[in-house]
Amino acid sequence: MKRFLYTIIAFASPFILLIGITTLCYTKTGGDLNRLGKISIDATYRNQFQKDFEQQQNYTDFSALNLKGKNSFNILTIGDSFSQKRGYGYQNYLTTDTTNILNFDTRAHSIPAYNPVDLAFKMIKGDVFNNLHIDYLIVQSVERSIITRSEGLDHSTKITIEALEASRKVQDTNNSSTPNRNYSDYLKFPFYTILYNFSDNAIYSPVYQKAINKEVFSSNNSLLFFEEDITALEKNNNNKLVSNLNNELNILARKLKERGITLIVLPSPDKYDLHYEYISTKNNPKPLFFDYMRDLEKEYIYIDAKKILKKHIDNDSKDIYFVDDTHWSPKGAKIIGQIINDSITRNEQ
Repeated sequence: MKRFLYTIIAFASPFILLIGITTLCYTKTGGDLNRLGKISIDATYRNQFQKDFEQQQNYTDFSALNLKGKNSFNILTIGDSFSQKRGYGYQNYLTTDTTNILNFDTRAHSIPAYNPVDLAFKMIKGDVFNNLHIDYLIVQSVERSIITRSEGLDHSTKITIEALEASRKVQDTNNSSTPNRNYSDYLKFPFYTILYNFSDNAIYSPVYQKAINKEVFSSNNSLLFFEEDITALEKNNNNKLVSNLNNELNILARKLKERGITLIVLPSPDKYDLHYEYISTKNNPKPLFFDYMRDLEKEYIYIDAKKILKKHIDNDSKDIYFVDDTHWSPKGAKIIGQIINDSITRNEQ
């Protein structure tokens, strides 16, 4: 019996040790990179943004509309996760006393292979804008996906009010504030921690960690970014594909103009791209997407978010992006909101 107990203890000891190490050393902050890369961040890091997190949402969700009735807004935003931040989204800082904003809340709709660029084309082709009056349409896309989202677009397809009404999901009223325990953390955290000493992405991790030569974050001053920031470069560094994207956006702008709507395009820079110049050891390609886009002739209002945000970082602003996440922080969102406001003001002068 004793031998059996000793065997059980010997077998279980390594797992108990891993559980203990992870429990004591791995701090979860809520960021996607913190979660995916099992990289511990100061537990107090996000406290500085608490007031922004607690702000009320000042814009309207698309899912709340009666699409069969008449609706009027100054701006409609269609985007990915950067456009779904509610109280600390760029739309909240874009809202003024004279501006009302509508956002397509993707999580409330079941749309297969959701694509903001494609959805904008389909809305124009369908009957959505018959009942919905807007002055500006903001199409936002994260940099790593924007080229892919412009490929193979079918301008003949449409989405109707009826289809959008049917796409609304039944909301889950049994939401729990307690996150699900991820038991893989107990294995991944210790091994990733060791392997990050030998590889930028711990060999197996979807998150890269690189040393940087400028203090751009207030905690854990290394650059964490998603692996797709690297893999997307094959297409995003292709000047011909960037030009094709611009052509599609010009077509979209012309179609919207026929309805009296002005297109605003907002590419959200990948974290790797925005901070590339500060990386100490550059052993991956330089991102070129924004360089190529900058020189193209555009029939829409273009928000050069990389140029704008980098200027603030160069002037020693910290935490423009979250250290633990792929998204910009409330600081970045405020800057983007103000720049869009300024662009609209100039357009109307």
